[in-house]
Amino acid sequence: MVRMMRAVGLALSWSLLAGCGGSDEPAVEAWAAGAWTPMAVTEYSIDGKRDGRSTTATAIFTLQDQRRLRVTMVITYDPQPVLRGGNWHIDGDDPATGAVVERAMKFFGGQGEGPSLGGGFQLDQDGDPRFRIHVPLRPVSTPDWGDIQAE
Repeated sequence: MVRMMRAVGLALSWSLLAGCGGSDEPAVEAWAAGAWTPMAVTEYSIDGKRDGRSTTATAIFTLQDQRRLRVTMVITYDPQPVLRGGNWHIDGDDPATGAVVERAMKFFGGQGEGPSLGGGFQLDQDGDPRFRIHVPLRPVSTPDWGDIQAE
């Protein structure tokens, strides 16, 4: 019963996080004094590249105070997409780095089109939560078709 309540609580938390900016909007929350505090995101971008059986993507969140949170993730396919690893860095007066933990990843495409990545991730520093983010599901790269042109 306790596990079920925790699972419901986690799902509700992620729903609320996604709801803060709408499910298609980037969101960042900071862990401070035992609670998650929303941080205003003023700009967001994601870029990446598929290389065989993996995709590397980097999302950049520019915060209202002009700090930039850079999150890099490596997704492998075996055969389902799995977060193989990730790291983050925030700049500013109190720079920090840490590891990315998957909470609810979404990954599509990557065969005939560029891959799309989104979902909820926790950013840990020395094993403790520091941030959690919502990455809106968006293409991380555009396929390179070489000299092929649409007719």
